[in-house]
Amino acid sequence: MMDCGNMRGVCEIFRHYTRIIHKKSTPADPNFLAISAACGQIEQFIESIFPSNAKTMAQMKLEAERAAAGAPMTDEERREMYWVYAAIVGVWLVIMLVMTLFAWFMGARFDLAFEHIKEVVTGIVNGTAFGAKQVVSGRVEL
Repeated sequence: MMDCGNMRGVCEIFRHYTRIIHKKSTPADPNFLAISAACGQIEQFIESIFPSNAKTMAQMKLEAERAAAGAPMTDEERREMYWVYAAIVGVWLVIMLVMTLFAWFMGARFDLAFEHIKEVVTGIVNGTAFGAKQVVSGRVEL
């Protein structure tokens, strides 16, 4: 009663008892062929509604162990990996270019950013403390 809350539960109950019936039937029984065919039809119907995974847990564990063993990559796999990395870097560069152009169209002042970067680099190279700026009185720029 508790397992048949949905269609999958009902199918699992049918599958369970179908397998029990199939195990109990013997080839000496005159209806053995009919019983086996009916059990097979029930299994096929349940499989058509709720397909089971093609791989068992043991097969998945075996594949995971093989992958963890670190099988060496072939030249083709390595070449494909480099192309994937190149595509990723290319997409990053295109996105960076589009964002920079959009910022420039919206009025970004890259000349001020480059001057600030230049000040930081010269401050690091000269060993002077960065961050101490002269305070300019008045209104220079908004």
